[in-house]
Amino acid sequence: MQKVLIIHTYYKLKGGEDSVVENEMELLRSNGLTVELLSFSNSGNTLLKLAQLPFNFSSYRQTKAKIASFKPDVVHIHNLHFSGSAAVVYAVKNTGTPLVMTLHNYRLLCPSGSLFHNNTLFMDSISPGFPWLAVKEGVYQNSSLITFWISLSMYLHHKIGTWKRVDRFISLGIHSKELFSDSALQPYADRLVVKPNFVYPGPDTIPDIQSSYYLYVGRLTEEKGLKVLLAAFAENQLPLVIVGTGPLADVVTEYAAKYKNITFKGEQKKKQIVDLLDHAKALIFPSLWYETFGMVVIEAFSRGIPVITSNHGNMKNLVTDQYNGLTFNVGSSEDLSKTVTEFEQMDRSKKNVFRQNARTTYVSNYSPERNFQQLLDIYKAAISMKLYRR
Repeated sequence: MQKVLIIHTYYKLKGGEDSVVENEMELLRSNGLTVELLSFSNSGNTLLKLAQLPFNFSSYRQTKAKIASFKPDVVHIHNLHFSGSAAVVYAVKNTGTPLVMTLHNYRLLCPSGSLFHNNTLFMDSISPGFPWLAVKEGVYQNSSLITFWISLSMYLHHKIGTWKRVDRFISLGIHSKELFSDSALQPYADRLVVKPNFVYPGPDTIPDIQSSYYLYVGRLTEEKGLKVLLAAFAENQLPLVIVGTGPLADVVTEYAAKYKNITFKGEQKKKQIVDLLDHAKALIFPSLWYETFGMVVIEAFSRGIPVITSNHGNMKNLVTDQYNGLTFNVGSSEDLSKTVTEFEQMDRSKKNVFRQNARTTYVSNYSPERNFQQLLDIYKAAISMKLYRR
């Protein structure tokens, strides 16, 4: 196997999925594989792209043309929503090329894409049948009309067996795999494999830095647990630095003005984020939804920074309580405050053990070397599955 075609639809704003695509392409190329990217974009004429969500004929033609010219050994899809559409799956399989698909979110299960709505988990769409409650609640952008259209497309593709054309699905965590296996994707559960994301390593040695603050990096949204985070640090008065942008930016600004222990730095470039991580006591990850993965968590681990996270979903598998960080009861600002205070009161030697364990976790599970071998094995399995079916 020498040639891999990556297919990805870019959202209007750059996100974590885009970074994963870039990382994996660089990883494959650095290991001698020939990689090309076929990209689609959701920018411009959103209404037309939404209308073509069930089957985008332009994406179908572009995919078939790209495969005909590049002749890949395997195709790896990352995101199809909106402008790629499931038409890409049909284009790939009509050429007879083995197909792998990474499940970065829950869009194949629920039109919300996150299993989260109105500040709480929304699990109704996992059940078989048309997701009428999701439509009623307007789980996508609070619009029942758009939610209905997305739901109809999703439901039709489940009914006609579109996803049986995927040879291997990549789930980013054990908990996500369990959710997918108990959903409409259950018939293909044997094709689900767990392969986490990775980041490139930090320094080989962990500097003994006398850190002064705790750090949050990420989107400023309800599902990320921002209000839980702000309430906790308003209570414990410990230094907190917040980096990111999003709908709750004004709320964060208000807290930073009122509580002098909270510093809001807004959006920062990669270099500045890395520097902030290197000088943090711990990363705080208070997410309320079932994160499919947490890139910033393994970024922290790569630099020997412990993580304090909510204790549910994939997070409880990423962070081992009392080993490479601490966990707290999801959604509880009181328990988060208590947990951070517990970490604050640990002696320096115990904190250093946490730091070493964080780095060990990264090397063992989330390094480029390990990830490349996992990815290669998945590609080979998809190719073997295709050969077996002939």
